[in-house]
Amino acid sequence: MADRNILYERLTWPQIREAARGDKVIVIPFASIEQHGPHLPVDVDLRLAREVCLRAAARNSNCLVMTPMAFGFEPHHMAWPGTIDVDWDVLIRYGVCVVSSLARHGFKRILIINGHGSNRPILEMIIRLAQVKHPEILCAGQSWFALGSVAKAFQPLQESRNTSHACELETAAYLAIEPELVDMSQAVPDYSFRTSPHFWSDLTGKRHDPTLTTPVVAMEYFATGSYTGVRGDPSKATAEKGHAALEAAADEVAAIIEELRARAIIAPPDHHEADVEGLKRQARAASGD
Repeated sequence: MADRNILYERLTWPQIREAARGDKVIVIPFASIEQHGPHLPVDVDLRLAREVCLRAAARNSNCLVMTPMAFGFEPHHMAWPGTIDVDWDVLIRYGVCVVSSLARHGFKRILIINGHGSNRPILEMIIRLAQVKHPEILCAGQSWFALGSVAKAFQPLQESRNTSHACELETAAYLAIEPELVDMSQAVPDYSFRTSPHFWSDLTGKRHDPTLTTPVVAMEYFATGSYTGVRGDPSKATAEKGHAALEAAADEVAAIIEELRARAIIAPPDHHEADVEGLKRQARAASGD
C-alpha cells in the first residue's frame, strides 16, 4: 500500500495547495489498458508505469504521484479482446488539460512517466504543447523502459532475443509486483514479427543482430506480427530480473525529479527587435569563449 501522502488524489485541497507552494514535482503515470498475451492482465502498462512512479516517490519526497492517465492509443491492438483504444487527439488534449489544471493550481514542474510504446508520440506532443501554453512551468517525460539505467540493469540479465510486448521484461516486472496475477504456464515465446535491418524493436534498445541499424518508425497491425499478442519470450522472465529493472527505473526517475527541481524556469525572450551583435556576445560569454 502506497503512502497516502505521496498520492495526489488522497490529499485535501489545502494539502495540495501547500504541495504547490513547496514546489513539489507532479509525477504522472501515462499508460494503457491493452492485451498482453495469454499470461498477463491487460493493465500491464498502467501497473508498471505507476509502480515506477511510486518507487521513485518513496526515494524522493519532493514529489506527488498523480492519478494515472490510464488509457492509450491502441488501434493496432484491437484484434484481441480487452484493449481500450482512445483517439490520439483526444489523448493529447486530455494530457494538456491535466497539465494546465496543475499549472493553474501553482505546480511548476511536471514529469510524465509513460508505460506504453505507442503513447510515445502522444507524450511528446502533450509535453511540447503544455510547455508552449504555460511558459511559467517545466514539463518533461520519458518511457520508463527507455531509461538508460533500465538497459544497464536488465540487458545483462536478458535471455530472450528481444523485448517488445508482453515479453521477458514486462513479464519479469509484473512478477516482481504481483506474481499471483501472472500465469507462467501460458507464457510462450512468439517471434513471428518479421525483422530486417530497419524493422525491429526492443524496449531497452538492445540489438540482437549486428545487421540491425536505426529502426524506422512503423506500426503495422500487431496481429500481422504476433499470433498470441506477445513479441518476445516471456518464459525467460523471473521476479528477480523484474525487480532489477524496476529499481533501476525508480532510481533514475528519482534523480530526474531532483534535476527538474533544480532547473531554472526562464521566461521565453522575443528576439524580433533584438541587437544581433549583442546576442552574439551573450552566446560567446555563455559558451566560455
